[in-house]
Amino acid sequence: MPHVALAALTVLAVLAPRQLADETHPGYTWHDLGHGIYVHAQDDPLAGPIDGNSTVIVTDRDVFVIDTHINPAAARAVIAKIRSITDKPVTHVVNTHWHDDHTNGNHAFRRAFPDVKILAHRATLAALEREWQPMEDQRRAAYASATDEEIRMAADSIEAEDPQRAIGFRMYADYKAALEPELPTMELIYPDVVFDDRMTFERGGRTIVLQWMGRANTDGDLLVWLPDDGVLVTGDVLVAPVPYAFDSPMVDWIATLDRIAALGARTIVPGHGSVQHDMAYLELVRALLDRTVAAVRDANGTGATYDDLADIVDLS
Repeated sequence: MPHVALAALTVLAVLAPRQLADETHPGYTWHDLGHGIYVHAQDDPLAGPIDGNSTVIVTDRDVFVIDTHINPAAARAVIAKIRSITDKPVTHVVNTHWHDDHTNGNHAFRRAFPDVKILAHRATLAALEREWQPMEDQRRAAYASATDEEIRMAADSIEAEDPQRAIGFRMYADYKAALEPELPTMELIYPDVVFDDRMTFERGGRTIVLQWMGRANTDGDLLVWLPDDGVLVTGDVLVAPVPYAFDSPMVDWIATLDRIAALGARTIVPGHGSVQHDMAYLELVRALLDRTVAAVRDANGTGATYDDLADIVDLS
């Protein structure tokens, strides 16, 4: 997610899978889903920089990684963990979509495993080619404009008057502290294998399916489906504790969630937040999106303008 204005999120406690005994990066925890599947997840969805989950699948002969974090330091922690549990190479990295909290660590994997293939939907590559470099250039310029201390002092100065904005300032300072040291050496490594609909890999009796099931959070959202394990990795098609929606195709997103539900996954690894063990959260997100679309359509029928919607559409 390329934006930082998430101060309104509320951290919800949901059932977590078994945790590994060690943490390889501060603020993150490894979760062992069994059968060689591990998730490296940020402990606090509000901690800056807000970061996507990274999933590791160890097969009989190689390793697949789904999403590579916003902070290359966190990506290096994933690499270190992989090397601690197997000597098999990472042969495939999947970028579920273009947002930099799922792609900034690509270069760490390319450095560690020069032959790795980075896979994505064709629309994801197009968005990265259009958005990624300008976004990182803008970040570099912004970080040079103020120190961490100045940003936090600014947050303190507006705390009483505008607490939500103060939270945003502090999150921005967290982004700066984590990412600024990485920017001088970070390379933008783009996907080198793209496709439109589906790719399937067979590994020792396990099937790994990379599939586009429709537009959702972005135009090119990929799902990674492990039918033999009942595990689905969604990227930001599903995010806990609330969905991230920035210029997302809402009507298509609802239909895509319906297709995902039909897979019958027993375990869902969202793009951010806690692993889900049933369909309850997916159904809540679908209901929220459906209600939002219906409310906007109703408002449109009354002649309301776009600027009126924030006051008219009640999501409480």
